[in-house]
Amino acid sequence: MINFLKEHQALIVWLLPIVVTFAGVWLGSRVQAGGGVAQAKAAKEAAETAAAATLQAVREQAEHAASAALAAALREQRISAATDLIRADRAFGRVLHTLYREPDTGASTPAYDELLHAWGAVQLVAPISLTTASTRVLNAAQNVQRLARQRGEAYRLHMQLTNVRAWMPEYEDARRAVEALDSFRAAYGAGSANMVEVHDAASAALDRLPALDTGQASALLGDCMEPEIGPLLEQCWREHNEAMKEFLSCARTVLGIND
Repeated sequence: MINFLKEHQALIVWLLPIVVTFAGVWLGSRVQAGGGVAQAKAAKEAAETAAAATLQAVREQAEHAASAALAAALREQRISAATDLIRADRAFGRVLHTLYREPDTGASTPAYDELLHAWGAVQLVAPISLTTASTRVLNAAQNVQRLARQRGEAYRLHMQLTNVRAWMPEYEDARRAVEALDSFRAAYGAGSANMVEVHDAASAALDRLPALDTGQASALLGDCMEPEIGPLLEQCWREHNEAMKEFLSCARTVLGIND
């Protein structure tokens, strides 16, 4: 081996730098390759992290947009429901006012159905505070309706009698009938001993009015056995108006409407 090295010393000296250089290049390339793999792995991990973050951001943005859209849709539904209830209540109120001036033509039933439908819509989309307020409005309207159906006819007929003017032919008979009805109401309320006599006198006074039929006369006489309708009617409308004011205030709060 030593002899071989001695014999080929010149060749080895010439080849050694080449071998060392090649080894260095090869080793450097291996190191670079390893570094490239590490860089590629790091780049991949960074890309995956960035993609995950982007996806999460997109997801959160989509969820926020969906939540905002849902809130906006719910707010519009609540505005529509509250508006419909107000509109239906006013329409029903106009019909009830009419019942005290003229006979019921059947308009009260569909008007009440509309109010009931609007109230149901509020129950579906509104929070408890607003549904409770809407129920108070419905109950107050029902009280006015009940009073109108029970005593609206007698109220209307009594107003017709009191509105007869002195220049009208039936003035005296109408005046006597009103006085007789008032006497009967007072006697009934006081539990007077001559209540039957007063009742018969009022009935006879109504018989002298040819414009009244038997049913109308009975309605007038029966109404005398009830409390005065004026204060009751005023109370019913006052409670209704207060309920509507409460509903409006509650609706503004729910919808975030501030002065």
